[in-house]
Amino acid sequence: MSGGQAYWYNLSTQAVERADARPSEDTLGPFASAAEAEDAPALFLEHARAWLESEESERFREMAEGDDVDLA
Repeated sequence: MSGGQAYWYNLSTQAVERADARPSEDTLGPFASAAEAEDAPALFLEHARAWLESEESERFREMAEGDDVDLA
């Protein structure tokens, strides 16, 4: 993203915002276009699902199931 304003997706308002700097803590981004920002929730959900299916999330799945796991 060179020059120009960035686009952000606001999780609270579920709307795309345009700003030079991050508008609030409730935003995801920055994105190069309004269309990319609009697709942010689906993209992040896709990444979260992929992570949950990966080995990296195993110890966190165990914690969610009630097992006592040391994160250190």
